[in-house]
Amino acid sequence: MSWKSRGVRGSALEELIVFTNEFYQKRNLARVDKIPIPIKIIEQGKDGMINKAFYEKKSTVDFIGFVQGASIIFDAKETALNHLPFKNIHEHQIEYMKDITFHGGLAFIIVHFKKEDIYHLIPYEVIQRYYDLAKAGGRKSIPLAELNPDFEIPYNNNGILNYLKILNVYVEYKNTDKISEV
Repeated sequence: MSWKSRGVRGSALEELIVFTNEFYQKRNLARVDKIPIPIKIIEQGKDGMINKAFYEKKSTVDFIGFVQGASIIFDAKETALNHLPFKNIHEHQIEYMKDITFHGGLAFIIVHFKKEDIYHLIPYEVIQRYYDLAKAGGRKSIPLAELNPDFEIPYNNNGILNYLKILNVYVEYKNTDKISEV
């Protein structure tokens, strides 16, 4: 079954990542789960459909899990532009990534730049750097052209977005103090 046949229940990128995570889990490579959106149901129809609901609280990120003993959290973003606008990344998400990183976890965003059909892992450290620049009056987005090509995630139309390979690159950059160069 390809990830495209699973229906339209969320963004295409999220579905691709869910399918990839199932692949990883079946092979004992990682355990990564989609975090459900915290909603309070007010009215539900007889068919099980939600008629009225509201968000109980701000969500954190889309995915949380463990890979080879490391805690990871990340969000999935899609953009039709050649940059990722900060209006697509909420401040509370950046704060959550900061906290996870402080406590030794890995935090990042996986972005699908749809126009170029490129998938990219953007480490928290890069997000924070661009976010600080934006708050100081600089550009309000993260441009694809300035991202390190070492963090581009390969996709070969096999239904798997092999982000673990690039996650290892991220860990290597952190362990050799090259993350500030990204």
